[in-house]
Amino acid sequence: MTHKPTYEELEQEIKRLRHAESERRNAEEALRASQKRFLTVLNSLDATIYVADLETYEILFMNNYMKKVFKRDATGEKCWKVFRENLSPCSQCTNDKLLDENNKPAGVCIWQGQNSFSERWYINYDRAIEWTDGRLVKLQIAIDITDQKQAEEKLLKSEGQYRAYFEGIFSGTYISTPEGKLVACNKEYNKIFGFDNTQQALETPIHKLSVNPDERLDFLSLLKREKQVTGYEPNLKKINGTPLHLIENSSGVFDKKGNLTQIRGFLLDITEQKKLENQLIQAQKMEAIGTLAGGIAHDFNNILSGIFGYAQLAEIHINKPEKAKEYIEQLVKSGQRAAALIRQILTFSRQSEFKKRPLTVYALLKEALKLIRSSIPSNILIKENILSKAMIIADPTQIHQVIMNLCTNAYQSMGEKGGLLTVGLYETIISKQDSLPNLNILTGKYIKLEVIDTGYGIDKKNMEKIFDPYFTTKETGKGTGLGLAVVDGIVKKQNGFIKVFSKLGHGSKFQVFWPIIEQIISPDDFMKKKIDLFTGTEKIMLVDDEPDILKTLQIFLERRGYKTKVFNDGKSALKAFIKSPDYFDIIVTDMTMPHMAGDKLSKEILKRRKNMPIILCTGFSETISEDKALGMGICKYVQKPITGADLTALIREVLDNKKN
Repeated sequence: MTHKPTYEELEQEIKRLRHAESERRNAEEALRASQKRFLTVLNSLDATIYVADLETYEILFMNNYMKKVFKRDATGEKCWKVFRENLSPCSQCTNDKLLDENNKPAGVCIWQGQNSFSERWYINYDRAIEWTDGRLVKLQIAIDITDQKQAEEKLLKSEGQYRAYFEGIFSGTYISTPEGKLVACNKEYNKIFGFDNTQQALETPIHKLSVNPDERLDFLSLLKREKQVTGYEPNLKKINGTPLHLIENSSGVFDKKGNLTQIRGFLLDITEQKKLENQLIQAQKMEAIGTLAGGIAHDFNNILSGIFGYAQLAEIHINKPEKAKEYIEQLVKSGQRAAALIRQILTFSRQSEFKKRPLTVYALLKEALKLIRSSIPSNILIKENILSKAMIIADPTQIHQVIMNLCTNAYQSMGEKGGLLTVGLYETIISKQDSLPNLNILTGKYIKLEVIDTGYGIDKKNMEKIFDPYFTTKETGKGTGLGLAVVDGIVKKQNGFIKVFSKLGHGSKFQVFWPIIEQIISPDDFMKKKIDLFTGTEKIMLVDDEPDILKTLQIFLERRGYKTKVFNDGKSALKAFIKSPDYFDIIVTDMTMPHMAGDKLSKEILKRRKNMPIILCTGFSETISEDKALGMGICKYVQKPITGADLTALIREVLDNKKN
């Protein structure tokens, strides 16, 4: 019999959710502080650093050093006017080199030049980054090399002068043979790789510092072909194994026959800069998670209300089994919806694989529209044209997410003035004659989800960017621009595609297409057959610190014919296994438990019985991933909550694979 949560358990769950919300707010505060630290670091560097808009050339940020050099804060002005006293953008502007053909950051652009205004020489490191508001901007770090330029001619006159110059270069400078033997290096090179002295560096071939030796061979091939390489980002490490983020500019010395005889390289350590960039990206992710969590909290409260209601109705009708069963089935569906909403949050916080299965979009669309109706303004009408019950192969949580994102965008675009939201579900055929530019689409039957609004529409200039991550035309705080990017990714992974039609001032129409499968078996029958088919007589060790989970799984598995022994912590489970290592046929363990976590328990068991089948279950863990679990020798890694039917099917699959 399905376990019915008690009021106390539900109260505990609510407390846990409130605690999670508090932790999320703390995380957001920490990441905002991280952004502030990023700007603080830029302000602390003795280099001229500024950030400017790629399209308008407006200066968005100048560090303190640059303000001191130019004797004022020019934020808000045009960079070409402030730094060059030009009347238009500079001829040497690198903006067009900072983005690739897909409008993504193309890497670092390094160049030298003399500022005609200050008559100082600079080496400039330009790259496109995502700014705090999500747009792509230009970050320039300019190192004043005027003194080095002036000294260069003098220093090259003698070996002594050359050595002084060599050691004075701000980058890690080296000379080596093509085989990697170091001939010379400067102090900065030693500092980057952690050498105590130059002699230690000279005794360490460069390929020993490479994370992937084959990559160094590719670099040599490139250098032989191009003669010089700029802006290369090698995968190198310190002598203690710590990974480094470097930019390498190298030139080759060739003999008369064209053979490479020497490599002269310059290495710039950007490890700290990379860390700051990653923190900024994570801060933007957390903003997106916060936005999503607010909406899900509303949905979750609705689900909890349903759970309370159905639980009370089941209790009232306890003497009427058929009626009580009906309410209990609704309780189970509400629990599944709650689990799906939690997975939505995890979708944004990390990438994870979802389970595809046969499903009807019809049922999910009906359910989603119930949620939407409860949250949209009363001046927005919803018109339904749900005409298809065809099946597709997809993950139901992700389909729900697509529907919610599209409908949310639609009603938000209509705003306070209200309007009409039309949601349709139809069947269509895609033939070779259909016009599908730039889309590699298979012909055949498709189901078409259509979401139409009468909102303000999309400007033509923005149409190509609406699926870009973090692109948004909404006001600050009203959206992060992640919604459509996520929708696009989900649909493509499910072999579908999207069409968009919009006219400014007249609304938008989004059409999502998924390939239809033949309806051999309904999803409900599919699940019922799972319960009936996957039986067995093997001995199972169940480990979980939640008594209710243990109890329900034990009852379910024993009704399928399995023999079970349950343990509420990893230590007692390990003790029992050591006592009888050949008794159990399979182990199902939770990840997060007091005293001994599931991954540690699995390691200890696999030490003693190498091929022991283990299934690791987790609600959420930052210390273990599916790849890491499978790499340890664990057979299956699954996300909680998992139903008895799904677990039974998984156990049968693992045991049968072992036999085969």
